[in-house]
Amino acid sequence: MNLVLLVWVLAVAVALLLGYEVGKWLFGTNQKLQAKKRAAQTVATKLRKKGLKLLPQLLDDFVVGDISDFLARLQDMAKLVEAGNDAIDKELDETFEAVLDAKLTTAEGAALISAKLAAHSLPAAPPPPVAPPAPVAPSAPVPAAPPVQKL
Repeated sequence: MNLVLLVWVLAVAVALLLGYEVGKWLFGTNQKLQAKKRAAQTVATKLRKKGLKLLPQLLDDFVVGDISDFLARLQDMAKLVEAGNDAIDKELDETFEAVLDAKLTTAEGAALISAKLAAHSLPAAPPPPVAPPAPVAPSAPVPAAPPVQKL
């Protein structure tokens, strides 16, 4: 057998083994990424059911791999936060209302809310204001000090 042929055969065998190992590693990495994407999709669905809109859209962009749209939405969301826009507050208020309504539909949730209200209830009546002290009657005038003599 020729030495050059032996080197080529060994090079092909090493390349095949190395390709197999790299492929196995890439496949495992891809499985981990797909598991993260499935989890993100599940979280996005749950958040959407709770009434949120902005965060599920970001997660959906991550799931489909649309990085440019993901970054654009993230930048828009940052601008909303920096500008003090009421859109986020409105979304959170709507979500709070939806969660509160869902809690009130069950006896367990109603009991929980009643307990929270009782724990954080305000006092029945504020204490009465303290009356200012009565004015003092003027006393007799104080005599003036005798003049100082110069020496």
